[in-house]
Amino acid sequence: MITKPTWKHVIGILGGLGPHAHVEFEALLLRATEQALGRSARDQDYPPWVLSSMPATPDRTRAILEGTESPVEALVESARRLVGAAFAVIPCNTAHVFLPQVRPRVSIPFLDMVREAVEKALARVGPRGSIGVLAASGTIRSGIYAETIRRIAPESRMLTPFDLEGGEQMQEKLVMEPIYGALCNGNRAGGGIKSGGYRDPLSREKLAEPMREAARRLSRAGADVVLTACTEIPLVLGRDRVDEVRLLDPMWVAAEAAVEIALGNRPLPS
Repeated sequence: MITKPTWKHVIGILGGLGPHAHVEFEALLLRATEQALGRSARDQDYPPWVLSSMPATPDRTRAILEGTESPVEALVESARRLVGAAFAVIPCNTAHVFLPQVRPRVSIPFLDMVREAVEKALARVGPRGSIGVLAASGTIRSGIYAETIRRIAPESRMLTPFDLEGGEQMQEKLVMEPIYGALCNGNRAGGGIKSGGYRDPLSREKLAEPMREAARRLSRAGADVVLTACTEIPLVLGRDRVDEVRLLDPMWVAAEAAVEIALGNRPLPS
């Protein structure tokens, strides 16, 4: 007889950052559950979670790069809506930049997706390995990944498109445009992953190829593994490999960790 799992903690999700990403994160929680159980799951086997989706949260990348409206107030409000959850996960890499301002204002603890991803990457490549990071410009410019890597493994190396020849243009064409759409008179024209462009197979392939090329270039520059550190990127790039380039998706890492915490196999985040 199959034993029903005992879930000790309710997962909280700060969603809407963007909406496609948190829907994907929920799907990953289902997949991570079956992995943790070592079998196919029934409806009653999956963990409980509470979702607060606030798509109107100000853009995190623009807040970092342009000083536009901060997302902190919206993130605080969203966290306070997670009634009954024991801990929270934010399926948005860039939003983690603002966590130090959010944490003191809410009672719920947060799973740090950035730290979880860095630790997993370093476990694969070693403390002196090279980690490539594909992410929105705001995430990279904030230094959140660089600082986390440096803190955990000072002898490791981080590479982003900005570190390569023609980096500014490469970052725009190979990463930002597929995520947000092309720039037109200072505004994004849409049509990128955040606009749902990945759902059509032809559009998905068109959005994926620039990011594949970005991953290849990071690998040629020495990256041993490439973090897909924007939650929209795996929607077109996948989570395993580009050619021989190893990928690691922070959102998948967070889903695995969230399930383990919910089962009580790991302590609640502090």
